[in-house]
Amino acid sequence: MYERMLDKQNVPTENEIQKHIGKKSTKHIALLKDGLGKIFEIKTELKFPFGNDYGWGYKFNHKAKHLFYLFFKKGSITIMLQISKVTTKQEIEKYNKLSNEGKKYWQNRYPCGTNGGWIHYRITNRKQLKDIEIFLSIKTNKEIKL
Repeated sequence: MYERMLDKQNVPTENEIQKHIGKKSTKHIALLKDGLGKIFEIKTELKFPFGNDYGWGYKFNHKAKHLFYLFFKKGSITIMLQISKVTTKQEIEKYNKLSNEGKKYWQNRYPCGTNGGWIHYRITNRKQLKDIEIFLSIKTNKEIKL
């Protein structure tokens, strides 16, 4: 379960991606694109970054600014985003709104920079997108609603 799309030689079609991740995850991607599209000029690129361990996914950008990667897994998706250290009062207030699961993802982030890091958040249900809203709000300093 949760196998990634690791065949770098064959670029997956939209139908293959949807079949791999399932209907629910396809809807989650649509919610992300629609919600973020109301605030940003969203551009998604199909990529195979970081070698053979991550597989195929979308890189989400706002103009030239990288927002996050979304990797395709069997029956789910994983959002990989980089967040700086949570320091301001506003960031701390947002952090406190994370679910317990979201806080665990933050606590177990892959360190990068001064106390920031990479979060790899597996999305299997709609409720988890609320944490992604909060992480993206902290990252971009904008109110995100998906």
